[in-house]
Amino acid sequence: MENPLETLPLKLSNAIDRELAPLSPDKLRNACFDLSQRYARGQFIETQLHRQAYIAARLPATYGVTQDVFRRVTPFLKPIKTLLDLGAGVGSMAWAARDAMPNLQQVTLFEQDVELLRLGQHLTQDNLEPLQLSWCRDDVTKEEVFPLHDAVVLSYVLNELSLKEQVYVLERAYGATDKLLILIEPGTPQGYGHILTARHLLTELGAHIIAPCPHRNACPLGPAFKEGKDWCHFSVRIPRGKYHLRAKEGVLPYEDEKYSYLVVSPHQQPASQARVIKAPIRKTGHVILDLCTPRGDEERLIVSKSEGKDYKLARDIDWGDEWER
Repeated sequence: MENPLETLPLKLSNAIDRELAPLSPDKLRNACFDLSQRYARGQFIETQLHRQAYIAARLPATYGVTQDVFRRVTPFLKPIKTLLDLGAGVGSMAWAARDAMPNLQQVTLFEQDVELLRLGQHLTQDNLEPLQLSWCRDDVTKEEVFPLHDAVVLSYVLNELSLKEQVYVLERAYGATDKLLILIEPGTPQGYGHILTARHLLTELGAHIIAPCPHRNACPLGPAFKEGKDWCHFSVRIPRGKYHLRAKEGVLPYEDEKYSYLVVSPHQQPASQARVIKAPIRKTGHVILDLCTPRGDEERLIVSKSEGKDYKLARDIDWGDEWER
């Protein structure tokens, strides 16, 4: 069973369409290729064309990943009334949060790039009411104190910071967190490495892990990661809209976006279940699940057809789900 397609809200999709309509297909495609090459070199958005390429090719993926992470922690989202998005870009987090957090009232968005901020304001204008949006042009690596919010998010931000800057921002982000701190990074070895570093720092500060780890011991994939063999990441299927298809020159109507994430709280949390940390392997008569267990180790579990209810659960489970056996 594959994860459902994470589709952009219609109002956001329409706003993106209006923004990109004046661009020729070739101009958009070239801008997306250039942005992709910059990302590969460790460089980031520089021009207005890059910003337009971002909302065509990357925003659908970051929105879909955010929705998938929120789905993993749904029970913890109900009390959230205020959200702080650090490094907000064009504000896709606010769209995802509006749909996932039933009591959300206010979103504060910090973004250093003034043109990204303006583009985000343009995309969200009159589209997210009754949410109160507060846009702030700020460099998160220089703020001494962030305002206290129920939830704080750093999404695809750590990969743009030095290690020293990561520590600085994480300490202050955690200090501003009343209920949840949510970190999301690309599902690459480098992205997982940033999450692993953040996990160590935050647990040293007293944070309690909500997801994906069902424990606070050393990550069982750590040794394999150091050898370049494996790392903790997950995947979500993203539908490609017309501009996304043009930008990526895609054939399939979807793409699979990989990500790593961490959700922690300053408060003690109930014990978690084992987590499925790789795509389930479905064979005739049995299912193979790779689990991260509450004991803090990796376990391969084979669930056979003779196990009845457990087998049905295993047949339906997705990569990233909890194994509630």
